Amino acid sequence: MSESPTLTDECHLTYARQREMADRSTLAAEVYPSRTRQRIETRNRVFEAAIAEFRRVGVAAAQIEDIVRAAGVARGTFYLHFATKDHVLLEQLDRNQQAVAGRLEASFDTSPRSFLGRTVDLMLAQAADESPALTRELFTAIGRRATEMDGQTIALAEVVTRFFAAAQKRGEVRTDLTPFELTAVFLPGVFGLMLLRIDPPSPELRVTLQHAVDVFVRGIAP
Repeated sequence: MSESPTLTDECHLTYARQREMADRSTLAAEVYPSRTRQRIETRNRVFEAAIAEFRRVGVAAAQIEDIVRAAGVARGTFYLHFATKDHVLLEQLDRNQQAVAGRLEASFDTSPRSFLGRTVDLMLAQAADESPALTRELFTAIGRRATEMDGQTIALAEVVTRFFAAAQKRGEVRTDLTPFELTAVFLPGVFGLMLLRIDPPSPELRVTLQHAVDVFVRGIAP
């Protein structure tokens, strides 16, 4: 029997997935008309400069002037692409979640315990590859901007919801809650535990999250 991937393995795999997504974005930009391609490239440049500045000095201390200077654009260009610094964080969160969601697509035929356990391991892998301070900012940005996110497609929530729908059809999950409602209970709980104990990420946090998965799985059993 092959060994399960370690958290370090998942970090490297997730990073590789992010690089693959970045390469796809670059390829996609090459086939757009020049004006659209330029806009995509400028947005990515501003985004990367902002994230680098957040990591360097923290989100609160980051100055828009320093971000646009590093990106080589005018101040107004930042606001053309991102209304606030929170919107940069939400973009980073979306990219991270797309990477996790992509890794979960192949796990739909597993049990709820296996799928949800893998979900939290991949989320931890993302957190381990980032500074605790920025990870905390990413999570708290969700709360600050929750009303703005209504109706938006969130990659991780979408894939977890689809898993619950498939698990219900297989008779593995109770049906008195909708797949979306199950997701709305599970993911915020994981985010909350990570937010409380993310500084620094540790093996104990993984144990806590896996215990939380056990409790959740028992609660959703038919």
